[in-house]
Amino acid sequence: MKNEYHIALGWGLALSVSLTAILGLPMLAGASAVLQNQVAWQLRVQDFENTDLAQVGRTSLVSELAQTQLDRTITSPWMLDMQMNMESTSSAQDLVAQAKSTRQQVQCLSEAVYYEARSENSTGQKAVAEVVLNRVKNKHFPNTICSVVYEGAERTTGCQFSFACDGSTAQLPSGKSWEHSKRVAEHMIMGASAPMTWRATHYHTTGVAPKWAPMLRQTRQYETHVFYRFMPRKSTLRTVSVAP
Repeated sequence: MKNEYHIALGWGLALSVSLTAILGLPMLAGASAVLQNQVAWQLRVQDFENTDLAQVGRTSLVSELAQTQLDRTITSPWMLDMQMNMESTSSAQDLVAQAKSTRQQVQCLSEAVYYEARSENSTGQKAVAEVVLNRVKNKHFPNTICSVVYEGAERTTGCQFSFACDGSTAQLPSGKSWEHSKRVAEHMIMGASAPMTWRATHYHTTGVAPKWAPMLRQTRQYETHVFYRFMPRKSTLRTVSVAP
């Protein structure tokens, strides 16, 4: 009886050891992996701490930036990298701002084309858009498309472009005419069209005879729009409306 008891006890101990080994070995292996990772990171930290900054290689891009654009007093490659990243971030922000501004300018020019010349063919529409762009380049007018298109809209004396004040904008642009107007605006802003109005800064429709027309030089006519530019003269030029 005692022998049977000892045999059973022996088998129980053997099973316990086996189960402990089976369950414990993966845990030990996991713990070992964690320890290995910790050691690896500690060594990595030590490597960084012991690195001689003067021996760290620089990319040619960082070197070129250091020579041409960055502060020459900065010698640490880590600082140079940080400076480069800051410059890149600033450039990216500038690009976003430029993209937003360009979108606004395209919108304003599209509205001018739509409300002023959507019944014209593409040539007539491009000519109207060119007048806006010519004004942007001319020192006697605002220097952005939106400012040119809506010049005078805030005053009671009237707008430079009649649609901005006569209630036309109460009806929002839509349909194929609007899509075509946007394409024309984008085309003109990109400079994809050869000059066609001989630097015209004014126009009117053929159905009217504005008082300012005799004071300007007629350049071209497209469809129902007649185009003009300032006559060369020494006296101060007076801004006049481009449309009735």
